[in-house]
Amino acid sequence: MTSKFTLVGRGVVTMVVVLFIWAFLSQNLVVGIIGSAILLYLAYRRMEFHNLLKILEVGLDRKVLEEVIHKDSPITMKLSINSNEKISVKGSERIPDQFRFRSGNNKVDGLISPDEPLEMKFSLQPLERGMFRMLPMILNVVEGRGLFESEIVLDPRSDLFVRASKKEIALAHLMSRRKQFEITGPAHLRHSRTFQTDFRSIRDYIPGDRFRDIDWKAASRLTKLMTKEFEKETNIPTIIMVDTSLPMRELIKHRSKLDHAIAIALQVAVVMDNQHHPVGLVTFNETSVVEHISPGTVNVDEIVMSLFKLPNPLETGEYPGPPEETGSVNKGSAKDFIQAVSPFLHKRHRISSTEDSVTGIFKALREMSSYEETGLLIVILTDLETNTSSMMKALKIALGMKHRIVLVSPFSWLYHLERKDIDPDVLERVYLDNQRKQSVVKAMRASGVRVIEIDSHERGDKVLSGLRRLSR
Repeated sequence: MTSKFTLVGRGVVTMVVVLFIWAFLSQNLVVGIIGSAILLYLAYRRMEFHNLLKILEVGLDRKVLEEVIHKDSPITMKLSINSNEKISVKGSERIPDQFRFRSGNNKVDGLISPDEPLEMKFSLQPLERGMFRMLPMILNVVEGRGLFESEIVLDPRSDLFVRASKKEIALAHLMSRRKQFEITGPAHLRHSRTFQTDFRSIRDYIPGDRFRDIDWKAASRLTKLMTKEFEKETNIPTIIMVDTSLPMRELIKHRSKLDHAIAIALQVAVVMDNQHHPVGLVTFNETSVVEHISPGTVNVDEIVMSLFKLPNPLETGEYPGPPEETGSVNKGSAKDFIQAVSPFLHKRHRISSTEDSVTGIFKALREMSSYEETGLLIVILTDLETNTSSMMKALKIALGMKHRIVLVSPFSWLYHLERKDIDPDVLERVYLDNQRKQSVVKAMRASGVRVIEIDSHERGDKVLSGLRRLSR
């Protein structure tokens, strides 16, 4: 480590220079001796400071006190700086552009000793959703007399995964007031039933309301459309399935498809719960089921919290595009290893199973056939880039169990591309990948699965609108 003079040190050096000039001009030996003594003291203190820097070990521990970080909701950062030697430090915690400093103290100024680490707290407000990293802290270690200082950089990897804002949850509650779900076609009456009983009130017409609920007498009297509301008893057990595989977790400009899927899933969960439909959650990855919550066993707040605790996004580099063959993966990637090993591993034991039967989606739907009843509404959020052939086979089994399946799928290229990025080669790859995905979507729709394709900015309205009228 290198050191430099502080303002005090530069002042002392200036004083020594003045003393030497004075001694030379006045030929005063005493003044010269004083200047030499000060100069020797400076050299001694600097040597001592360099020896201290050689053995100095400074550590930084950052913690977020909140269990889940929401956009626009303040979070509390707790910092602890420790050292193996007693030192004086100065500096500050730098705030990333995606956060706003709200309150507290992010300035570092004081003494640190092995027994007394320096601690401080401050509050930040996240302005965007996504995965962000705290900036390195630059500290100035100051010599005991304040004559010298040395700069050190503390950079413990501190990732902050900012989830959807609480306003989005509130928006889901608001949407649930006007989103009505009606099952048409053959239905398993034990699991899907809607009864209209007592008339409750009338309200202003909202686009999407059923025409048979319009109160025409009130509309003619008030010269505007009015809708009749009834007390309803409904029971459509719903399971939301979220794909947490590597392609879904890929970090793209601070965002991921999994982050997007979580935002949509929480809106669907809240809306369905407010419509009195029991809601469950299943999360799965390439090879296993991460969590299985049956409909009606927990309240919707626990489901929302489970969504917020899903794995963080991963930095995977430039997006290579979907694989050439359905269900395959690109060579040299982590997915390639998983795809190659997963058919032979199950709870650390070699098994003689087909590749399709040991995938996460297959295990998830097989668990449903064992633990759940028939006639469920299953909402699957996946990008259709992992285990596609296995998913097709599993969905056919689920359809045979009389489940209604809605598959919500984003297109990966929309998360990567901007207008300036498009060139003829990239455009050709986008076209081929889209054609490949559309063939899979077409096969799923032909088998009876309702597929809702979304873009990178879809907030959930399109999905909820697609759920309004389900038919088989």
